[in-house]
Amino acid sequence: MVKYILFSVIFISSSLSKMHLEMKDIDPKLFSQMVNLDELDISHNTLSELPDNLGLHNLRILNFADNHVEDVTVLKQFPNLEEVIYEDNIYLTVEAHWDSKFKDNLPDKPSSQKINAVAKDFIKSVVNNIKYGPSSLKEFVRWKVEIIARQLISSLSNNQKIDTHSLLQTTNEDTMSEQALGCSGKKRDSADDCTEGSPTKRTRIQHELQSIPLSPRKSNRLQNSPLSLTPIKRKQETSTQGTPSKSTETKSPKVALKSTPSKKQSNESSAKINGKQKLSLTPKIIQKALDNIEPLHFLQCHSKNNSCEDFKTQLWACAFEPILDSSSPKAVATCGGDSVCIIDCETGKVMKKYKVTGEEFFTLVWTTLTMIGKDEQKRKINVLAAGGKHGVVRIIHAKVSLCYGEIKAHKKAISIMCFSPKQDTFLFTGSYDKRIILWDIGVPDCDYNFRPSQLLTLDTTSVPLRMCLVPSCPDEFLVAACEDGCFAWDIRLDKKQGRRSYEVELNFPIYKEERKDNDFHVIDSLAFLNEDIIASKSVMQGSIYLWSWEKTLKTRKTKNVKKLDAVILAQMKWSSSETPYLVLSTSPERYCVFCGDEDGKIWIYDLDSCKADLQRGKLCSVVKEPTKILSWPILFSPKEKVEKTLINVVTVDPTMEYLVL
Repeated sequence: MVKYILFSVIFISSSLSKMHLEMKDIDPKLFSQMVNLDELDISHNTLSELPDNLGLHNLRILNFADNHVEDVTVLKQFPNLEEVIYEDNIYLTVEAHWDSKFKDNLPDKPSSQKINAVAKDFIKSVVNNIKYGPSSLKEFVRWKVEIIARQLISSLSNNQKIDTHSLLQTTNEDTMSEQALGCSGKKRDSADDCTEGSPTKRTRIQHELQSIPLSPRKSNRLQNSPLSLTPIKRKQETSTQGTPSKSTETKSPKVALKSTPSKKQSNESSAKINGKQKLSLTPKIIQKALDNIEPLHFLQCHSKNNSCEDFKTQLWACAFEPILDSSSPKAVATCGGDSVCIIDCETGKVMKKYKVTGEEFFTLVWTTLTMIGKDEQKRKINVLAAGGKHGVVRIIHAKVSLCYGEIKAHKKAISIMCFSPKQDTFLFTGSYDKRIILWDIGVPDCDYNFRPSQLLTLDTTSVPLRMCLVPSCPDEFLVAACEDGCFAWDIRLDKKQGRRSYEVELNFPIYKEERKDNDFHVIDSLAFLNEDIIASKSVMQGSIYLWSWEKTLKTRKTKNVKKLDAVILAQMKWSSSETPYLVLSTSPERYCVFCGDEDGKIWIYDLDSCKADLQRGKLCSVVKEPTKILSWPILFSPKEKVEKTLINVVTVDPTMEYLVL
């Protein structure tokens, strides 16, 4: 039995943003009286440091963005701190630039020559790339950034001998000298403590943050959340029109359910060939895994303002990170509300959290790119693309906590995305502007510069809700479930036409049962079970279809035929729910289908027993019952009645070890 506790906590926040505060304005005696302060916003001021005796023991969220803070060791005084927003602090920005782009270029035991070479590139990069303050102070900022970078490099000299003098002389010939900046009176005082002769006591930001004790306690959240650092590239965006009318049903925290295979099964399922998982899942192992599903973690990391009372922020998408090596923890990315989280499946720890104020993320997807470093060595990296109501695709290299790019893909919200399994950089984005666009996001260089390009536009007649590339020919056809039906497009790039309408529309038997009060043309789920068989469902259908792409396409006699009847192979009983956007998923390795409903049930279909018949295209006339139905635990909230648990999405990893919803 899994036990979990929800605590009722009154959250108190204080905003002191944009008040031109300096250190002398922060009175520790006054702050120490606010014992219940939960959130403090002191962003957009001129603070050079944070007092070390504020006494805010209940503080969970601290925002000191856009200040002059250079030391974060004082954060140790906040034992319950969960989230820190620190971007646009020039000292911390320089350090984050080192950690995200240059730190990994050094081996474990670098020579002084190697450090000198990397340091030279680092100083040149920060001087040219870090932007701070108004454009009128551009030259001052370049000088200030170089001074900070020099001090950071000098801090490494405790362990290695670094030729800092020659290094600093050759980094940037255009950097202005201190004497030439004497007229910059407004910012000059803030640079007085940065002269070459008196470097401040500093270690890298990442090490400082890791030393902050996050003491285990009975959390007011459903997990002991780690300190969450909002990425430097975060931008605040204004709300746009065309926001999708997503369902407002009560949404529970997400849960990871773990099957518990034997040691032998675990060894079989974790074998790797060329970085991909080699699976040996027999029918007995599959059935045993289904029988042994048990709750592992209950997490609530997408709640608005991190409130444990928020059961309305919905989880819209989950995606397991591709495994690059056996030593990496198995991780899953989730999105909902204004944040994207990356979670360690085994520990339940939120390893990374990316947050954009005002955004609502609806979809995310992983790809693996081959990046060439400064040493000309190739290395594979996992990249996460996330999109939402602002129509912007944000590209994140999660391992280094860096959102290195944004693509303004659509004028309205992005509803769904998918990467091509054949071309790692090809990203399809579907939107409420009734378009599906193919982008080549490119591979970032060693400085994370990238050049996306638009390759193809597919016009839809309604909003695309789900889409898949046909596995047997992923560079030829794309199939999409839309609000007015199911359609397929020819996506071959050897044609000159850069903008296309759909090639065929797929019709289903349920259409014949339409009445005024139900429109079965709203198809909200679609996924391939193997290279040919597709699982799909319509809103209010009460069942899930299994149909053959290949057999359906063969019924097309001429290219002038635009409508085809889907060749149905089987039908599976599902909930009679009237709620849209309840997404089904498949496990091709296991031949299973998963789908949640509005009553907190997870419907699981093990199709291994009829696998041979389905592959032969044999029609099954009997409606199949689910193999197993899991029920969500009853939730209690002291502030509001929790009537329903809506499960929007269910995702399973390839090894059948984790189920996330």
